[in-house]
Amino acid sequence: MPQQKSDYQIAQDKILNSVFNGEFEIANRQNLGPLIPIRLFQVLRMVALGSNLEDMLGDGAPALVYHSGQGLGQVLGQAIIGEVDNNFETYVAQIEQLCRKLSIGLLVPETIDLKAGVFELRVDECVSCAGIDGVTSPICHFEAGMVGGIFKTFFNQNVRAKETKCNALGHDTCLIQANLY
Repeated sequence: MPQQKSDYQIAQDKILNSVFNGEFEIANRQNLGPLIPIRLFQVLRMVALGSNLEDMLGDGAPALVYHSGQGLGQVLGQAIIGEVDNNFETYVAQIEQLCRKLSIGLLVPETIDLKAGVFELRVDECVSCAGIDGVTSPICHFEAGMVGGIFKTFFNQNVRAKETKCNALGHDTCLIQANLY
């Protein structure tokens, strides 16, 4: 007997289906519309997902945020992989378009070494850290996880991704390095 989907899984399916079908109109949002301010997203990301997890888990919070991003990256990758005929460049181009459409950020491949299994992607205009400064370490664990999940889906291999530059640290962009292992 198939396992019943959780309410989160049902909501996820409906949201992702509308995104992939280009349907951005939202029922019951006649006055406010389908978009939210970036600052509201950042409050949800940094307070609800970040500092509250940090309060509960301490040093383990970034790993859980990374894992959440990885799950999103895998879902995005799975939605696209069937359309790209195992072509990595087409896959990355489709992911770039989707991230732009969703305003996650502008993904720009910096280094792609397929033989070594090493990749670096810039995330320009990163949704999580845009306009934030004064931090002491990179804060875009969610985006690093998302990039890791995207590569994990394509290569069907474990990936370790880490943010090595962060706009919130004063860099011009966020830079995520991913390694297959």
